[in-house]
Amino acid sequence: MKWKMKICLLTAVLFAGVLLSGLMPWSTSKAAGNGGAVIDPGLAKLLETSTVPVEVIVTFKDSGTTGSQQLSLLSGIGIKKGIVLKSLPMAGVLATKEQVNRLAQSDDVLSIYYNKPLRYENDSSTDLTGVDKVRTSDDMRKLNGGLPVSGKGIGVVINDSGVDGTHRDIQYGDRLVQNVLASTNLNALDALLPITYIENVPNTDTNSGHGTHVAGIVGGNGAMSGGKYEGVAPGSSLIGYGSGAALAILDTIGGFDYALTHQEEYNIRIITNSWGDTSEAGKPFDPLHPINIATKKLYDRGIVTVFSAGNSGPGEKTISGNYKKAPWVVTVAAGDKTGNLAGFSSRGEKNRGGTVVVDGQQWTWEDRPTVTSPGVDIISTRVLSPVASLGASKDLQYVEPAYLPYYTTMSGTSMAAPHVAGVIALMLDANPLLSPLEVKGILEKTATPMPLHETWEAGTGYVDAYKAVDESFEYAIPVKK
Repeated sequence: MKWKMKICLLTAVLFAGVLLSGLMPWSTSKAAGNGGAVIDPGLAKLLETSTVPVEVIVTFKDSGTTGSQQLSLLSGIGIKKGIVLKSLPMAGVLATKEQVNRLAQSDDVLSIYYNKPLRYENDSSTDLTGVDKVRTSDDMRKLNGGLPVSGKGIGVVINDSGVDGTHRDIQYGDRLVQNVLASTNLNALDALLPITYIENVPNTDTNSGHGTHVAGIVGGNGAMSGGKYEGVAPGSSLIGYGSGAALAILDTIGGFDYALTHQEEYNIRIITNSWGDTSEAGKPFDPLHPINIATKKLYDRGIVTVFSAGNSGPGEKTISGNYKKAPWVVTVAAGDKTGNLAGFSSRGEKNRGGTVVVDGQQWTWEDRPTVTSPGVDIISTRVLSPVASLGASKDLQYVEPAYLPYYTTMSGTSMAAPHVAGVIALMLDANPLLSPLEVKGILEKTATPMPLHETWEAGTGYVDAYKAVDESFEYAIPVKK
C-alpha cells in the first residue's frame, strides 16, 4: 500500500574531511616547501603581482578545529580582516602572499583559493515540464493524502541576488519563510570575526530582480495573476539568501553555510544556484575547490544542490564551473518551449570525466548537464521596488497587460535551474526519504529523451515532473501500523 508521510530530517554527523587519492596534477598545486595545503593556481598567479592583500577562502581540515581556534590561527600570522563561517570549515580573509604561504604550512589547513567574482546566468513553465499534470492528477492527490503535490513544507534556499518579499506571490512571512541579506565585503571589515547574517528583511533584491524571478519560478503562488503564473512548487517554503547584484565565491558559500546552520529550522532540502564563472569553462572537477567541499557537506546532510549549466553555448566545454560537474549535484541545461535545447545553453565535453576519492568513497564525475528544463522566455515575479526593466522587450509580447506590473520575462539557464529545484520539492513532498543521489537518479531516469542532442549537451533529456513525482512515490516504504 502506498503511503504519504512527513518527517523532520534528522541531523546527520558531518563526515570526515575530504580525503583524496590519485588527485590529478592539473587541479591544484601544493605549497612550496613541505607538501602542505593546496593553493589555487589562479591565486598563486595573482599573488605574484599583487601589492595589496587579496581576498582568499581558507578551508580547514575536519580535525575538530573550532571557530575560535581558526580565528587564533589566522590572527597569529597577522591576518586582521575576515569572517569565519558557522557550519562549514572555512574562512574568508584578506591575506598577502607571505600570509598565504604561512597558512599553507599549517597542518590544520586543507586548501586556499581566490575569492573569484561570479555572475548570474540570465541570457539576453510549468505546462512544459508536466507540473500541471501533477497538480490535476487525481491518482497523485490520493497518494498524497487527499492534497495536491505542491512541495508543501520542503525548504528551498534561493542562493541568489535576493528576493523581494513584498511581492504577494512570494510574500515574506508566508511563501518566503526567511529572507537574509548577506553580501560579504571583506575590504569593509575592520576585524576578524565569525560571520553574521541580517535576517527577516522583507526585500533583499533592490538592484537586480534576478533572485526574485528565480524565487517565483520555484514557488510563487500566482496571487497577483489569479494563479496564472504560479511557480512549480507553490507549497514549498522559500528561504532567500541575497548577495546583491555583484557576488563572489565567498558570498555563495555563505548561502551553503546558512543552509547547513538552519537546516532543521526550515526543513531545508534544496538549494538552487543560478550563477557561475565563464573562466571556469572546460575545467575538470576539482574536489578541493571550496564550492565542491561545501556542496559535499550539504549532500552528507541530505540537501540537494541545483546549479545552472551556464549560457556560453552552443560550443562544447562551456559549463561555467568545475563544481557543476560534482557527482552529487544536479546541473541544468536550458530548453525552449518546443522541447529543444536552447542555443545559449552551455554544453559539456563528449566522453570526458574521471574518478576521485572523496571521504573514502570513489566517485565518478562527467562533464555534462544532468537534465534540461525550460529556460527561454520564462514569465515569473518582477521585483517591485525599484521597478526593474528586466525583460521589458519581451514582456509586452508574452505577459498579459494587467499583469505587467508584477511579472517579467527572462531567459537563461538561471531560469532552468529553479524549475528543476521546484520539481525536486514536489518529489520530496511525495517522498521525503529520498536521498540526493536518488533524486538525481530519478530525474535522469524519467527525463524525456532529446534525440537531436547527446548527453554531454543536454543531459539525459527534458525534465518530466509527472514521471519524476510518480517514480518518487514508488520509492516509498509502507508505514508499520
